[in-house]
Amino acid sequence: MPAIVTNKFRIHNAKQFVEAFDEVSTTSGAVVSDSGGLLNTNMYLFIGKVTAWTNDSAPPTPTDAVANTHYENWRDMIAAKKITSSDVSHVIPRKNWTNNTNYFAYTHTEADLYSQDFYVMTDAYNVYKCLSNSDVTSAGADATTSTVKPTGTGTSIISTTDGYKWKFMYQISAADALKFVTPNYIPVATVRRANGYLANTYDNAPGQVQFDVETATAAAAGGNGAIEVIHMTTRGLGYHGEVSTVQAGASPSTTSCEIADGSSFATDALVNSDIYFTSGSASGQGGTITDFNTSTDVVTWTPAITAPSSGDSYVIGPKVVISGDGQGANARATVNSTGGVNAITVIAGGNNYSNATISIVSNTTGQSISATTLTPIVGPAGGHGGDAIKELGGYYVLTNARLEYSESNNFTTNNDFRKVGLLAQPTWANGDISTASVIDQATTVVITSWNGTVFATDELVTGATSGCTGRVVDFTSNNTLRLTDIIPAGNSTTDGYNGIDGYFTTTEVIAANTGVSGGSGASATANGSGAVTGGDLTRFSGDILYVENRSPVTRASDQIEDVKLIIEF
Repeated sequence: MPAIVTNKFRIHNAKQFVEAFDEVSTTSGAVVSDSGGLLNTNMYLFIGKVTAWTNDSAPPTPTDAVANTHYENWRDMIAAKKITSSDVSHVIPRKNWTNNTNYFAYTHTEADLYSQDFYVMTDAYNVYKCLSNSDVTSAGADATTSTVKPTGTGTSIISTTDGYKWKFMYQISAADALKFVTPNYIPVATVRRANGYLANTYDNAPGQVQFDVETATAAAAGGNGAIEVIHMTTRGLGYHGEVSTVQAGASPSTTSCEIADGSSFATDALVNSDIYFTSGSASGQGGTITDFNTSTDVVTWTPAITAPSSGDSYVIGPKVVISGDGQGANARATVNSTGGVNAITVIAGGNNYSNATISIVSNTTGQSISATTLTPIVGPAGGHGGDAIKELGGYYVLTNARLEYSESNNFTTNNDFRKVGLLAQPTWANGDISTASVIDQATTVVITSWNGTVFATDELVTGATSGCTGRVVDFTSNNTLRLTDIIPAGNSTTDGYNGIDGYFTTTEVIAANTGVSGGSGASATANGSGAVTGGDLTRFSGDILYVENRSPVTRASDQIEDVKLIIEF
């Protein structure tokens, strides 16, 4: 049975993941309490793995076996920091606008749209969608490369002199640029809530201009299945038309006026063409020419409109007929000196189209016609700019955890790490879901009777009584030893600090050289009751959702770093 998992499914899953960070946000305005951490998904970035890979320059690919995902990542976990809703964003591949580059124009028939370069980010951090790349240029040639950078944050389609048409989608704020812009990705969001209000996290100028685009798109009559752009493949030849102003010789009426160069056309040659007025009281109105008299230069049209005035500008061109399963789409054409179609202007996008075709109606009297080729482009559901995440393929999610110095001595600054990941809904020992901001997951041993030799990072230490082993994360203040990779002795009958046989006891000697060659020779004694504590979280609780193996990441006491994870759905 042929089937497909659509891009919308991927985007839906990405949205559900992002929304999981802030489930208590409501569009009704009601306050919802989540003191127990049950509504929101409490997500943590964790770091782990102090010991070297076989080849630190080429870390191995993580495996999704239970032994790895569920157990090993817990054993070598060092610390974790909570990711809040403000630390996560949909992202899309970064495509900087570059001069003399050919960009792909959006089309509803392209099956692989998201792999195309159909949007850009400019140096002003504005994001634009390319709607047309082959309109007429000032030189009269088809555009192939973009040479004019799009600018502006308005709600209308932007036409540039290189023949491109762009739709402003959104602007990236300085804060979001710092947090979510990478060399390969940029953030994307939808800021209009279901109740029509601006999302609180985007209550700023960049959010407002995107909100304006979204609301203008939603309010437009052609919000769903509108035809806002028409692509032209060939211009054709031999069509009648002109661009000029209404003459004073015959008083304009609601259905007729005298045109400028009518004597150049045979009687009735303009019948079936369209006339549109582009200035004056009749601006934006027009109709189909039903009669033309070459001796008087008077054209007559239907239906009746507001009467134009002498000097008002008009356009005459072949009639553009849009057919399809929607309604209300309307466009006009202008022609050049050879009778080729110079440009197509959409007057009304209509709505509810899922497919459409275009035909050109023109009186061929005295003309040899070479037909133009036009393709109507059906916009996405909701219109261009209505939902940037869906329109631009936001099925990537970036999480950003900012590690500031030692994070109250929870994140080591004396050792490196090689693993980062996402942990969802871990619990405390009493079963409560953790909502803490920072977690120390290393096993901590407060020591006494230290022999004066510093425990070396990464080295293996062993409990003389329990036989339990662990790897040194760091040795701080000369009396606290932090360990990961805790392996209890399987044949031990001695209760450990946690009441389980084989774990470190609270009074045993812990030495770096017990049965292990190359150790530092450091040794110390656990300092009695309460001297040994496990990690803050219950091991193996919650779900590890994502793991990334990295080359060594070295930290320092004066270091702040952003750890960014890119997840593709």
